[in-house]
Amino acid sequence: MKKNECKNDVRFQHLLKKFNQGSMCLLALTSVDVAAHDLPITNELSALKKSTTHTVSPVTQQKTASVSGLVKDELGEPLIGANVMVKGTTTGVITDVDGKFILNVPSNAHTLTVSYVGYLSKDVKINTKQPVIITLTENTEQLSEVVIVGYGTQKKESVVGAVAQVNNESLMKANTSDITSAIAGKLSGVLTMQQSGQPGNTTSEIIIRGVSSWNGSAPLVLIDGVERSFNDIDPNEVNSISVLKDASATAVFGAKGANGVIIVTTRRGKEGKIKLDVSASYGMEVVARGTKHIDAYTTMSMYNIAQMNQGKFQSLKSEQELNEYRNPSSRLNSLRYPDVNWFDLLTRDFAPVVNANINLQGGTKYVKYFASLGYTHQGSLFESFNEGHCDTRYKYDRVNYRINLDFDLTKSTVLTFNVGGNVSIQNSPATAPWEAMYQASSAMFPAFYPAWALEEAPDSHYPDAAGIRLAASQDANDNPYSILYQGKFNQFTTSQLFTDLILKQNLDSITKGLSFTGKVALSTNYMNKSLTADWGFPTYELYFDRIGTENNPWKRSGESNDIWNQPALDINVGGLEYGYYNNLYYELALNYQRSFGNHHVGGLALMNRQQKNI
Repeated sequence: MKKNECKNDVRFQHLLKKFNQGSMCLLALTSVDVAAHDLPITNELSALKKSTTHTVSPVTQQKTASVSGLVKDELGEPLIGANVMVKGTTTGVITDVDGKFILNVPSNAHTLTVSYVGYLSKDVKINTKQPVIITLTENTEQLSEVVIVGYGTQKKESVVGAVAQVNNESLMKANTSDITSAIAGKLSGVLTMQQSGQPGNTTSEIIIRGVSSWNGSAPLVLIDGVERSFNDIDPNEVNSISVLKDASATAVFGAKGANGVIIVTTRRGKEGKIKLDVSASYGMEVVARGTKHIDAYTTMSMYNIAQMNQGKFQSLKSEQELNEYRNPSSRLNSLRYPDVNWFDLLTRDFAPVVNANINLQGGTKYVKYFASLGYTHQGSLFESFNEGHCDTRYKYDRVNYRINLDFDLTKSTVLTFNVGGNVSIQNSPATAPWEAMYQASSAMFPAFYPAWALEEAPDSHYPDAAGIRLAASQDANDNPYSILYQGKFNQFTTSQLFTDLILKQNLDSITKGLSFTGKVALSTNYMNKSLTADWGFPTYELYFDRIGTENNPWKRSGESNDIWNQPALDINVGGLEYGYYNNLYYELALNYQRSFGNHHVGGLALMNRQQKNI
């Protein structure tokens, strides 16, 4: 290739441009056949390098140094998988099967942080000249933490079954009055599913390690060692919740523990000054996913398309009717061709939630106490009828109470007395509106007939009638507005009372580590339909083609030849909806726990009896 030919080559000119820009390039002239005698090209490139001034920006690269070392425990055994990190950064490695590591660290780094599960973390200075030997110490405080297991406690280091535990501090971070919702996401292998958002029915279903039976997978729940429901317990009262998940942990409970066991322990008093805690919160519940409103004009246009697809051209809505759905020409036509946004009409922006609690904790050498009083209110997301004694709102109010006392009768005898429970009132309309709201289209019927409808279309049978009228259901679809604004409602009052009397006697005088426990517990529960009303308002259908004729345009549902008058409000006290029951529980236990150096020996002889009266 000649010199001039090379200059005219596009690729060659591109390389020259790269040199002029001062870039560092690797010139790969593989596409140009340069023979040994084609020296002019080489000479020109050399001259170009000499005559061109380059400004090259060097790449800034932080200097690093290599650090190596060994991580071991107090007995000299290597720790496999220990984390070795440059303090304050995310740079790090884990130790290999021999406990060794090699890590490149920035030259300005000074400290390494070494951590391992069950051991105390340790900071060491970086030494690049020789390997560092790091010895970690066991976290005895963590390993000695007590885990609540079946009919007793164990240290973490001695627990062999699958046990998960959450304490009061973690529960309170959830900021909810529902204990089943408070544990959501805090216990591995525990699934919580909330089935309803109705006030008073927000309890979540709990499943441990998946569904184990089609007949039910509810776990066994024990509160302070007694089988009870914990759905309505106040999280402020709970000290810890342990979940026993596998067969080795639940074997002591037999078949009852097949679906897992949840053990709830309530808070107790501590020796010292009185500690008073007061808390209150106000929250708002909103609809996470609402339905998008489809206006009546669009709905009826889609209706026409559906009719044409079925060949029912005689059922099509005319263009004039479609325009009336979009822009009614009169007030009566706004009822004849309605456009109702049911969710906007019947729901509020949010439902209020109120939680409040006051508790105190303390004690002396001889008596320790814990007392708690809590209040919960859940409001309604729906608009509703509320007039005088008739209240069809969704609402739920609950008061929780608890007193736990521990008496040190002697140096070896402790008497425990627990009293806890709750009283709740749940109010709701007799019929739920959800299904009707989803099924009713925006163009099906008006939500109600305003008071002016009787002015433009008088009821000839009842000429003195005034006020709004509820609209009747049509085509087997219920009117959700009429459902909510009927006077029918139910109110339920529920009361639960739990009492425990426990005597624990230390028998070290016989042999060290031996103790005796006797327990008597009574649980009572009743649910009463405290109020119920069947105050129904009539629903009407307005025949627009009869307006201005001799025929009465109004038709009342269930109309007869008899003269009708609105009956008076009739509220009744119901009966025991779910009845009353009590559960009497007895327990006698002889427990032996003894440690000999690094060895621990334990045994338990237990007898219990449960009598449930319905």
